[in-house]
Amino acid sequence: MSPHKLLAITNDIGGFSPALATWYGDPYGAGSGGACGWSNDVQSPPFSAMIAAGNANIYCKGKGVEIILCTRPPYCSMNPVTVTITDECPGACNNVPFAFDLSGTAFGAMSSPGQADNLRNLGRVDVQYRRVPCNYGITKIAFKTDPMANPYWFALTVQFCDGNGGLSSVEVAANGSQQFRLMKNIWGAVWAVDVDPSFRGPYSFRLIALNNEQVIAINALPFGFVPGKSYYSLVNFRS
Repeated sequence: MSPHKLLAITNDIGGFSPALATWYGDPYGAGSGGACGWSNDVQSPPFSAMIAAGNANIYCKGKGVEIILCTRPPYCSMNPVTVTITDECPGACNNVPFAFDLSGTAFGAMSSPGQADNLRNLGRVDVQYRRVPCNYGITKIAFKTDPMANPYWFALTVQFCDGNGGLSSVEVAANGSQQFRLMKNIWGAVWAVDVDPSFRGPYSFRLIALNNEQVIAINALPFGFVPGKSYYSLVNFRS
């Protein structure tokens, strides 16, 4: 299941919990990946703008994918939509126990045919939601180098981890070796480590998920990498 796939029509909301859904930005916009370090990547596959910000009880440091079911007739299609939590919604979002602030595109995707603008005009609707594992289809784990990376500070965003979506640790090995160094999670999905100019590519990464599953991406980042560019590995966790 890709994060932008519409699920089958259902009237069964067993296992779902109540929440409030709002939307932000352009009516047909992609939203933001700000608090998770995704930046404008959310507008491209595999997200394809099907993202949301979650309030404090949902955000959980950006870990997780949610299925949202809008049930308000005649505006909602009753087709649950799957969104990835890529940002945090502070302030008024926390006036209710659980709240999603969706991109304009994702909010409109909950609508019945021809009702997208009418649904967005409501501004806010009650929904049902449940958490599901991350599954990015054929997209493998990617490493997006930080624009500020330099010979003394190595940082990157780890993208598209299937399963829980969260990592308990990230280690990096330089110069094509297997001598791994522990990186620090500084915010969102961004990991960093202090280095010196001898710490050069190609770089390999050892990732450990929250369920202790481990993968190693060998030589996933080349020598002379371009800061701000994403490099795709050949590995992913089991979804």
